[in-house]
Amino acid sequence: MNSISTAKVQQVIEAFLSEQLHKKSDSDQKKLAQALALSDPETEALALANLEELGIKYSLDVWMADAANRMAKQLTFGTHISKGIHPDAKGDNVNASALMPLPNHLVGSQILSKPALDANGNAAALPLASFFNLEVDAIINKTKLRDLIQNDHPALSGCFHSDMATSNDFQTQFKLALNTPLTQPSTHERNKQLLWPRQGHHAIAADDYVCLVPLHPSALTHALYQRINSQRYSEANKQARDNRKKKNATQTPYLSMHDLAYVQLGGTKPQNISQLTSSQGGKNYLLPSLPPRLNAGTALLPSKQQTTFFNNSLKYHCYFGIETLLAALAHSDNTMAIRAQRDAGIDMIIGVILSSAQHLQQTLPAGWSRGHQLSMAEKYWLDPHRGTLKDETIFQQQQALGTWQKDIEQLFGLWLNGILQKAFPKQANHFTDTERLAWRQALQTAIKASQRRQEGVF
Repeated sequence: MNSISTAKVQQVIEAFLSEQLHKKSDSDQKKLAQALALSDPETEALALANLEELGIKYSLDVWMADAANRMAKQLTFGTHISKGIHPDAKGDNVNASALMPLPNHLVGSQILSKPALDANGNAAALPLASFFNLEVDAIINKTKLRDLIQNDHPALSGCFHSDMATSNDFQTQFKLALNTPLTQPSTHERNKQLLWPRQGHHAIAADDYVCLVPLHPSALTHALYQRINSQRYSEANKQARDNRKKKNATQTPYLSMHDLAYVQLGGTKPQNISQLTSSQGGKNYLLPSLPPRLNAGTALLPSKQQTTFFNNSLKYHCYFGIETLLAALAHSDNTMAIRAQRDAGIDMIIGVILSSAQHLQQTLPAGWSRGHQLSMAEKYWLDPHRGTLKDETIFQQQQALGTWQKDIEQLFGLWLNGILQKAFPKQANHFTDTERLAWRQALQTAIKASQRRQEGVF
């Protein structure tokens, strides 16, 4: 930021005003060209008058005076906005900053090093928000004009008006607009409210809740929108996709995103929501977050020669969870983030196992495990209705005892420990009975949770 000069800032501001003038004068420029071609002096004079008026409006002194004295008072700024929840909501926006990092498996506004600043209010004043978001140093530090204003950067001296004193006054007003503190934040009846218990299971008895008012994370959704668009519509990606149909062209991988949905905010007038929403045409992308659906082509079907459900095929189906777990265990640190990543990996693995088991239980006919080499515990688990068949009384009696569940937990612990020993051969001795017991307890916890939800997997 120290390398930024006054000349650089003035150049950026001049380019911004020139762009604004070009947008607003485009219609009159076309009318002028048409009038000259048709020798229409009346239309020509009107177009010239309009262009002169626009030229004055977008000159430095005039536009800055309007921005500081009018626009700055008609906008509220923030990284999280109230109107993103409901267009009629009139709660406060919040300019949030990251107080602590998120664990690696979570995504939030905290991951943005330079979050965009959104604004809403009078739609006619939204150009000021674009002005604050101008990148003065787009290559190295991605410094925005608002960063300089909020830090009283010396390079801003004389940049906002030809008169130094007036320029300093405008700078002060811009800073005040950006840094208005929320001493008494307000919400609105159109905003959502969540009552969050503060003492776990004792919250109801103690009547102890905190009221949370979620706001729309427009800085994060804007970053996602830009990231997706830059990758989907980049020249390199389009070229790679086009080359697929050309016989002699070089074939390179290209990005194709499926099941991508979006929420349209603001209808035909997204500028009524916010400046960032307007720049996105109201679109806010939604990535698919549904659990995987198993079908006949992807289901884990045990073969008759298979001696256990916990084999390499199951490992393949648990790929993402195992990779997450291995990445966490590869770290020498034992921070909260690493532990969270390890737990997330275990949860993903167990989730796939339970969903695969449920698929077998619900889709295969009763008695399918006859003639299979699976252990009896696995047959009791994966073929739950076999005991209802004729001549399966003993199977039913043994299954009803329920002791086979501990065998399943044991098999899971041995299977996962074996994977880890193979992945970390030099530390194979580290994965002992203690770790196996930990994996087993994790499955036991998931089984109890599944039983409480009456999912029927166990």
